[in-house]
Amino acid sequence: MREITRPELYELVWSKPMTRVAEDFGLSDQGLAKICAKHSIPRPPRGYWAKLAAGKAVETIPLPNGSGGNAIRIGTSGKLQRLARAHASQVNDAAQAIVPAKIPATMRNLHSIVATWVEDHRAEQKKYRSVAGAGGYRTWDTPYVPADLTERDKYRFRVTSALLKSFEARNGRILGGAVSGKLELEISGETFEMSVVEKMRQFRGKLSDRPRDWTAFRHQHNAGLAPSGFLRFTITTYFGEGMKKEWIETDEVKADALLSSVLAGLDRVGPALVQRRQEREESQRRYEAEQQAREEAQRLARIEKERWDMLRRRSADWHEAQRLRAFISAVLDKRSELPEEIDCMPTSDWLAWAQRRVSEFDPLA
Repeated sequence: MREITRPELYELVWSKPMTRVAEDFGLSDQGLAKICAKHSIPRPPRGYWAKLAAGKAVETIPLPNGSGGNAIRIGTSGKLQRLARAHASQVNDAAQAIVPAKIPATMRNLHSIVATWVEDHRAEQKKYRSVAGAGGYRTWDTPYVPADLTERDKYRFRVTSALLKSFEARNGRILGGAVSGKLELEISGETFEMSVVEKMRQFRGKLSDRPRDWTAFRHQHNAGLAPSGFLRFTITTYFGEGMKKEWIETDEVKADALLSSVLAGLDRVGPALVQRRQEREESQRRYEAEQQAREEAQRLARIEKERWDMLRRRSADWHEAQRLRAFISAVLDKRSELPEEIDCMPTSDWLAWAQRRVSEFDPLA
């Protein structure tokens, strides 16, 4: 059972998709949606996250007045709680033996992925200045122009660089990354995604006082939230229930002390994904075997039906042949009284033709 306030839950559902928030609580997204509805907590509308990822303008629904101080009790299954405690304990134990790369004090010698972000940012600034001039005049078709990197941006970049270098030193591979903080990684032959981003919080106060210049990438963040001053490390790929997948800085535990735990958690993603893949493959094999068995049973059923229908048809044909023979026999008994022709045929020819056709029709002939 976890306790969380209305404002805290509001911040969570507006900081990442409902499915990911629900997963952290061991719930379905529908279950979490019911909790939000019960406590009058608005949720992002359909398409919100796609628009945000595309850099389009989005609208935040403010949290209505309510009993914000009262805790909301969200229950998870006992099995899931035991799994989460066991996994967290394993991660903490493994973290004791990990010495991550030191977080650099400057922006020099950054990991190549992060260094590319810095270079691309500078190139975009240069492109803007060449279009609009040093004065920064904007027109309707002028592209968004980022400001200089802030201290929060630089801190996130330096921490991310240390994390990536440490991950590579532990036989991980960096497949890609976006300046928004999304990273694509590979370990044990399995690909997964994670993010290193600013933890956001609900802003309380005048809109004019809301922090605006804390990052050069304002368009990537919810305008209704404010920075907390802490980083959030999240494994966004699902790799099993009860697995620790998020770490958040606090006043007591900063990123330099948190990285060893994050790396220990990343070490467990690969084996967990391998196990999930093997389970899916085994499930697929069972499904295919069951499907083949169903198809074979259906094929045998079709054959059985065809045989039965054929038996019934032959029985009916046999009875019909017996009836026709009895008729022909009756005709022969009246031969002396028959006309010279039947159905435009000589009577003798017609009788031979009728006997031949009945013989061909009779399944026992």
